[in-house]
Amino acid sequence: MDPLAIAITIVAGVAMGAINNLAGGAGVLGLMAFEYACGLPLAQANPSMRVAALCVGLFAFLGYRRNGLRAPLRMWLASAWAIPGAPLGSWLALQLPDWCFWGYLTTVLALLLRQQTRKVAADAPAKVYPPWAGPLGCFLAGVHMGYAQVGVGLLSTLVLTASFGRDLLAVNMAKSTLVVLTGVASAASFASEDAIAWQPALALAAGAAIGSYHASRWAMAKGSTAVRKVVVGVTSVMVVYTAVKLALTLAM
Repeated sequence: MDPLAIAITIVAGVAMGAINNLAGGAGVLGLMAFEYACGLPLAQANPSMRVAALCVGLFAFLGYRRNGLRAPLRMWLASAWAIPGAPLGSWLALQLPDWCFWGYLTTVLALLLRQQTRKVAADAPAKVYPPWAGPLGCFLAGVHMGYAQVGVGLLSTLVLTASFGRDLLAVNMAKSTLVVLTGVASAASFASEDAIAWQPALALAAGAAIGSYHASRWAMAKGSTAVRKVVVGVTSVMVVYTAVKLALTLAM
């Protein structure tokens, strides 16, 4: 790899790691670095993102843990439901055309933006979900992680709210465990198909680890309200970008 391409990819990884720790959707920055700096097609860029995703989850987990937040056993058990979905999503990523990827991603991010911008009264009772909603939601988050990864943090936030309430710090800790487990499963699936470009993947992962770890400290200091603002801002930008990529892909 060209040194400049490595530097750009690492910087993109730092931003991606920090934003994905707090919210999600910033995986698009990694795709942009892979496409424009490293010259990778989507068929290679998408699988190569999983190494960085694993680092985001792992270093977010370590960052929260260092700042006094612990992951109880029930977080790991809830996240484990996502593991079977990751290989299925990885298989879909290798089979479906590019326009499906961008169309799916635009739809998911738009729906998540709508959910995050809905006003909920502070004294409104928490919604009660059936017992199967949490496991099913985690499984679908695993499929998403394997297929697209981008936005998995936002999707996981939505899914895990059903199990861990509205406290985004607790939800982010749970999200980090889910991303670690699905990251391992998804990366292993793509590696077995020799679909990962390892040099760009490791450069992005190095940056993502740095950004994710330090974002945990910021989140602990600023609290849930600040995290929610980041969620809405990042999602808005990413919806526009993925919609443009979908239009360009269909026009080709």
